[in-house]
Amino acid sequence: MPETLFSVYQATFTFAVAAIALLASPGPATLALAANGAAYGMRRSVRFFAGITVGLIIAMALVSSGLFVFLHSFPLLGVGLAGVSILYILYLAFAIATAPPINDEQAAISPGLGAGFVLGVANIKAYAAFAALLGSFTLGVTPTWEIFTKASICLLVCVVFDFFWLLAGSTLRKLFIHPTWSRVLNISFAALMIVTVAWSFMQ
Repeated sequence: MPETLFSVYQATFTFAVAAIALLASPGPATLALAANGAAYGMRRSVRFFAGITVGLIIAMALVSSGLFVFLHSFPLLGVGLAGVSILYILYLAFAIATAPPINDEQAAISPGLGAGFVLGVANIKAYAAFAALLGSFTLGVTPTWEIFTKASICLLVCVVFDFFWLLAGSTLRKLFIHPTWSRVLNISFAALMIVTVAWSFMQ
């Protein structure tokens, strides 16, 4: 019994490390959060953060229920989802790159709950990560407890590390008070978003 319990803990720890590696690494959503924090600040980015979280929960539910595998069997649907994801990320990158400097921030309309939701639910990288995590690891517990544990860990990783990305962007914002440097920071994050999404879809 102790050995079995130890193996469960070990498998769970390994899964958590893998979840951090796949879900907390730079990607369209994480960089969008950092960019949003840099362009609009922490307070005005909370709704965007909440929207991404809800979208990721929907994506994880689709993967865990097996519906994603079914939908993935229709190639055109996958291409359509990828197209929506790319276009929306390009739109967000443009909005962030052209956001007013900090001194004129009240003139800008920051992306909100809906924008975050679309990015979260159309995030191809997230679907691939959830599919790998939920389908490639065995914790050695009952099926119901296993899916609950995996989903809880994935959600915790997403919430905690996405918040860190948002906080990092918001912190950088405070270091670039001058309008010129504020513009440079926004454009840099927008460029990183485009590079990241291009790299993701080339894999």
